[in-house]
Amino acid sequence: MKKVGIIGAGKIGGSLLLRLAESGGFDLGVSDIHPEQLRPYKQAGVRTTSSNQELAETSDLIIAAVKPWDVPGVMEEISPSFRDDNKAVTSVAAGVSIARISESLPQGTAILRVMPNVCASVGLGSAVVTSNEAGRAALPTVMDIFRHVGEVLELPERLFDAATALHGSGPAYVALFADALIQAGVREGIPRDVARRLVVGTIGGTAVLLKERSAHQVRDEVMTPGGTTAAAFVAMEKAGFVAAVYDGVEAATEQARGLGG
Repeated sequence: MKKVGIIGAGKIGGSLLLRLAESGGFDLGVSDIHPEQLRPYKQAGVRTTSSNQELAETSDLIIAAVKPWDVPGVMEEISPSFRDDNKAVTSVAAGVSIARISESLPQGTAILRVMPNVCASVGLGSAVVTSNEAGRAALPTVMDIFRHVGEVLELPERLFDAATALHGSGPAYVALFADALIQAGVREGIPRDVARRLVVGTIGGTAVLLKERSAHQVRDEVMTPGGTTAAAFVAMEKAGFVAAVYDGVEAATEQARGLGG
């Protein structure tokens, strides 16, 4: 059974732990500097420790689910555990390149990067994955792990910052749009709880449609010439809706590029 150690029991690390524990296919461990974060996992039979190095010593695959600025320090902590070629490390931190990660680890260490999103907490996330040459052997295992929390795609590392901006930040964009729709409904006289239910149902149903059809197809099915949707599109285009989306993703991409230091 593969020994998987997750450093950080926050949103992403915690979601992974819960889903992997349910599968029963992994020997799981977790480290975190906050004891209260570890308590529920210890009760569930997961190995827990406050020492990242201790976790790395007893794991075949280490997943660093920490903030970008914490990655170098974590890698230095666990570096002594990489005494053979059987271990691999995966980082889920935005903007921190494989080259940057490798600076704190022995030469030839198997390194992978994964960019998931917060939808992993409900098992409906998406993630992109890449690796250095040494990490390719661990790629199937890492992809299998992240399939427990959603869809996984392999992507060249040069596109990771754009993927971070697109789907890593994507749930926040959708939430912003949802909130705007709810507020617009309230302005038109719809009770807030009703507006919320209508918007949430609409977004959920549209997500299912988009798995089967292109965005253009869904749009054209709704929009009739001279109808209400066409009028809305004209108003939104005048307000620069599409350009704002382009600008937002571009700004997030540039921000991701700067996170690695």
